[in-house]
Amino acid sequence: MTDLFALIHAPVLGPASWLPVAAELAAAGHPVTVPSLAGFTAAGPPYAPALVALAARQLAPAARGADRVVLVVHSGAGPFAWSLAGAAGAAAAVIFADAGLPELAGPTPVVDDAFLPYLRGIAAGGIVPAWPRWFPDADPAEVFPDEAARAAVETDARPLPLAFFEENVPSAGPPAGGAGYLLFSGGYQRAAAQARQRGWPVRELPGSHLHSLVAPEQVAAAITGLAGLAGLAGQGGHS
Repeated sequence: MTDLFALIHAPVLGPASWLPVAAELAAAGHPVTVPSLAGFTAAGPPYAPALVALAARQLAPAARGADRVVLVVHSGAGPFAWSLAGAAGAAAAVIFADAGLPELAGPTPVVDDAFLPYLRGIAAGGIVPAWPRWFPDADPAEVFPDEAARAAVETDARPLPLAFFEENVPSAGPPAGGAGYLLFSGGYQRAAAQARQRGWPVRELPGSHLHSLVAPEQVAAAITGLAGLAGLAGQGGHS
């Protein structure tokens, strides 16, 4: 079976957050694509459908000839997973990498209600600043392996409308190809626990939220390992 690995970056980041892992997967002989979500807000609201449509336009041609698309969604791309899987144009499975989880049925908020007040507090004129400015007291050395990686991520990041984070993502539910979870940081322990409750395979690579930059070879191996598990051959979750 030929798998296409589609690495989906967080809407607040960009392809740079996945490129080292993409290089590792490609070097190992796996077809891989890293769609760019840049510009999904250009046409105005609603923003969530525009994000999915932009990704789908890139996924469809890349998926030609693949038996399965393995979507690997990072961070804030998690709520879009089921919609992206439906738009992939091929049998799909999903691996959540330090990502929020979508509901198994019905709409999912783009941002958890508990975090939305923080974004409203840092927004100015209806615009949320670029992600690197969200936590001004954070130590970059705890997230980035070096200045080159930091510069690449910061170049990709863009301010986004607050209204985007206030939207919901509609969904028809998980894909038949199943799902798994790859945990990096402590902030996503709850999501990983929920994945276990849903019966999904879970793997842990303790590190920072951008562990894809710090240890791309390990992350690539974990992704292919999860993709090969029998658990990903079944339904995407349980109630």
